[in-house]
Amino acid sequence: MSRAHPAGDAAFATPWRVLLLALVFAIVAIGTDMYLPAFPAIRGAFGVTPQQVQLSLSVFLYGNALGQLVYGPLSDRHGRRPVLLGGLAAYAVASFGCAAATDIDAFLFCRALQGAAAAGGPVLVRALINDRLDRVRAAHMLALLTAVMAFTAMLTPIAGGWLVGLGSWQILFVCMGVLGLALLACTALAVGESLPPVRRLATLGAAEVLHGYLEIARRPAFWCYVVPPAMMFATVFAYVGANSFLIIEQLGVAERHHGGIYALSAGAFVAGSLTSTRLVLHAGIERAIVTGLALGCTAAALACGASWLLPLSLPLVVLPAIATFFATALVMPVAAASAVSLFPHRAGSASAVAGFAQVSIAGLGTAAAAWLVDDDTRPLHAFTLACCVAAATVWRAGARIRARESVAADALAVTAPSRPPAPGR
Repeated sequence: MSRAHPAGDAAFATPWRVLLLALVFAIVAIGTDMYLPAFPAIRGAFGVTPQQVQLSLSVFLYGNALGQLVYGPLSDRHGRRPVLLGGLAAYAVASFGCAAATDIDAFLFCRALQGAAAAGGPVLVRALINDRLDRVRAAHMLALLTAVMAFTAMLTPIAGGWLVGLGSWQILFVCMGVLGLALLACTALAVGESLPPVRRLATLGAAEVLHGYLEIARRPAFWCYVVPPAMMFATVFAYVGANSFLIIEQLGVAERHHGGIYALSAGAFVAGSLTSTRLVLHAGIERAIVTGLALGCTAAALACGASWLLPLSLPLVVLPAIATFFATALVMPVAAASAVSLFPHRAGSASAVAGFAQVSIAGLGTAAAAWLVDDDTRPLHAFTLACCVAAATVWRAGARIRARESVAADALAVTAPSRPPAPGR
């Protein structure tokens, strides 16, 4: 059945609404990147180890992973707008809770809630756009939002570094809370409901949702496309969690300059994503993913060798991070699209499971990397190499499974045109 779009949807993608939805879409990036320069300050304030501070990034990611599995079904039953507004309100409350925390346990608890609340941003914005716009315009708008989100991810660590330099680390979370309230108010005024009651689930259907998730989880080819980029993504968050200690504490770089240095890696991720869109057209899905995996393994191996031969320096921290971010961005969008395409009848659920697995494995990587913080880069680069090799191994081991899926898809494409069209279409 085709999806009808109201006549007023032609004016949906106004510049104001695009900016608003882009900021909502980016609240996960803001929640992970803005406070990175404050890691040493948080460690000193609570009197804890670097591992405990880095755990705050892991619990945010775990909360975010679980939130992705919840927001989709809730919005299918109750509509996009009320669930999105509730998520933004919860994000603001959790952010203020982080600022008010008096010990590390309370801080970690609020960070987990903040991560779960932030999951509503990208999940519901994608659903809302899909409801309101046809496929071409929806793809165009999502591409625009992704570009704005990437640009935001480059700026937030810079802003965070300057704020920490001017005041306490708590001001970062106060700013996140204020942003959440501002987005809540603007969304309530400017964004209407996109899912009419006639298209909503009659009940929440927990059994049906669970059945769909189990169907996806039992498909081996799905995991062939999900696990390798998730392992690569774990290396990104390993760098995210460790580089502030290496750059600020070990190399003595001021907090206000840390964000600018991190922006180089974020820019590499943007460049890798743009390169991936061209590479897949000219080389195909398989070669695009292999290129990213090969680049990641090569860069990690060179970084390991350099860390054993050279003393700690800024290039030894930054250059491998740039290469890792670029290689990961080559793999992630192509592999994710391939995984979701296996379930055209459950694309939303497949996207949720892929996102859950991706963020969960990234959280494991962050937690593991927390124990690798040292006065040099050798443990970090060794961990990165292990993840890249594991990703390449899983990809190579799944070659036959992916080949069978490709043959089945080709057979379906050949037989599909011979079927008579369904009545009424």
